[in-house]
Amino acid sequence: MIAVIAAMDNEVELLKQAAEKAKTETVAGMECMTGRINGKEVVVIKSGIGKAAAAGAAAVAVSAFKASAVINTGLCAGACKIGTIIVADRCVQYDFDMTADGLKLGQVAGFDSPYIETDSALSAELLRSLKESGAEYIVGTIASGDRFIADKAVMKGICDGFNAVGAEMESGAVAQVCARAKVPFAVLRCVSDGGDSVVDFYEFSQMACKRFTAAVLDFLR
Repeated sequence: MIAVIAAMDNEVELLKQAAEKAKTETVAGMECMTGRINGKEVVVIKSGIGKAAAAGAAAVAVSAFKASAVINTGLCAGACKIGTIIVADRCVQYDFDMTADGLKLGQVAGFDSPYIETDSALSAELLRSLKESGAEYIVGTIASGDRFIADKAVMKGICDGFNAVGAEMESGAVAQVCARAKVPFAVLRCVSDGGDSVVDFYEFSQMACKRFTAAVLDFLR
């Protein structure tokens, strides 16, 4: 079973609409829909916003549903054009700070680097489907932290500091849980804003939801 994790109602709604034989249940306080999408057995989990919520969803995916692979999807702020799909080659938690104990900024205890690499085979399949569909996409680092970024200077500092192309609030935590559980995971996000405007986020979020959902559905075929 493939688990697809997203944070908000509008990020899961189109995926839920595409499911056949759908069944919804609540696990650990999270809405989990199981069914078939394009012939694949999936569970779509609405995690809620933020790293703690995302980590909980990833734990539910790998323990309760025995997911063989996890895809974290949704919206993000990006250092590129609005509407661009980002496939992460690695994730980092920009607000994880154990530098006082000798670790690098973003490095989680127990990991050798601040960066957690996504599964190369799973990411390659996502990229293949994006190429075939003609979608506009880039590959790069996505940085996660518990902050809704609406300040251009903050966004630039995160991207420059971690060589990131996008920032959001969940994928770094999903990466941490999946890496520990040794479950392949990938991250596919669509840029809804430049990290400098809440207005842009709400104006373009529905368009971005349609784009990343189309990409996930293409992958599931």
